[in-house]
Amino acid sequence: MFLDEAQINIKAGDGGNGIVSFFLLKGSYKKIACGGNGARGGDVIIRATPNLNTLLGFKKQVHFKAENGQAGMPNNKTGRSGEDLIIHVPTGTIIKAGDQILADLKKDGQEYLAAVGGSGGRGNANFVSQERRFPGFAEKGERAEEAWINLELRLLADVALVGFPNSGKSTIISRISAAKPKIADYPFTTLTPNLGVVTYNDNVFVVADIPGIIEGAHKGVGLGIRFLRHVLRSKILAVVLDASLLLENEPEELIKSFQVIRNEVKLYEPSLFKRDYIIIINKTDLFRDRDKLDSVVKELKKKSRKPVLMISAVSGEGTDKLVKVLYERVLKAKLLLDKTEKAQEVEEKSYKVYSVGKKEHEKENFEIIKVGEEYIVKNARLERLVSMTNLENKEALEYLKNRLKRMKIADRLKRMGIELGSTVIIGNLVFELLE
Repeated sequence: MFLDEAQINIKAGDGGNGIVSFFLLKGSYKKIACGGNGARGGDVIIRATPNLNTLLGFKKQVHFKAENGQAGMPNNKTGRSGEDLIIHVPTGTIIKAGDQILADLKKDGQEYLAAVGGSGGRGNANFVSQERRFPGFAEKGERAEEAWINLELRLLADVALVGFPNSGKSTIISRISAAKPKIADYPFTTLTPNLGVVTYNDNVFVVADIPGIIEGAHKGVGLGIRFLRHVLRSKILAVVLDASLLLENEPEELIKSFQVIRNEVKLYEPSLFKRDYIIIINKTDLFRDRDKLDSVVKELKKKSRKPVLMISAVSGEGTDKLVKVLYERVLKAKLLLDKTEKAQEVEEKSYKVYSVGKKEHEKENFEIIKVGEEYIVKNARLERLVSMTNLENKEALEYLKNRLKRMKIADRLKRMGIELGSTVIIGNLVFELLE
């Protein structure tokens, strides 16, 4: 079964808590803080693999969580870090948050850092100072990122066969490759894209049979845009026309079907419309007299200035030439693509991007939301600081207060228009803004 869309929930591992611990020196009443640090939680990494060709596995499993970091231990021992969680997806998968594309995994082994593990909290040994010789508090581990993301598979094919339902695309791919798609004499036989590997003089290329396009497909009519997106990866298009239309119609009818297909491609994605293509007139075995076909071929060549091939996928007539032409066009497109990539520098293998909003520049972004008489401060750095503080511990609370004072947060809030005496909320911390 083929599945090309999935929505999953990902959560990185939480950081481990730092601990409070002391040991007494032998023969002395002197104690020394020795609480170890908590370890960081594991990341969630999405990796492209050629061993998968569908997102079906995500229908059964939706939630993915990396391992939490372990808490610190006595004698200044740090806990064990949580293991990263690697989620394998088919090569060609796009990762999205809503309509925003976060990553496009077009190459085997390409990775995307989808969620970052939480930092481990510091143990009490880290807070020893001249003023604080026996700290009785430690930091909590950072709570990790969690988000829903969308996965969208776009097939990686060199050639995409596009055309009306029942034009013979499945028969063509079964003739020129080892693929065995469902074939029948009614529209929309193909309900999922099919891939076939075609061999030409010891060289191979991949052809995709895209479910039938009808007028209005770019708006979702018929099978619509659900499968049109698979055409986006192809290097060239092959527009398949059904010659049987000429049995009871004038040549203009076949030309009109070509124009409808080209228009749907243009309305769906203008850049795809500019991509190289050829025209295939299939089912020529139905004709003894080729005059009608010859006039259509002449007209299509004039309108498109592209190769127009007459074939019969059933009998095999013209399919050897079709394979040759397809390979030559694919090779030309690949060479052009290689030049473009070198000019723009080859894309890096890994995306090192924080996907769920944990970005460095956000640390200094302050947002203040007024709710009644209270002011809610939104800032990643401050919220993280508060979340890792044990607010029930007086020493920890006093340490946090001094940190905020050194950071001159109160002065900054006053400059941003918050009046003295106002209630300020940062994460779980609620306080009154004073002098």
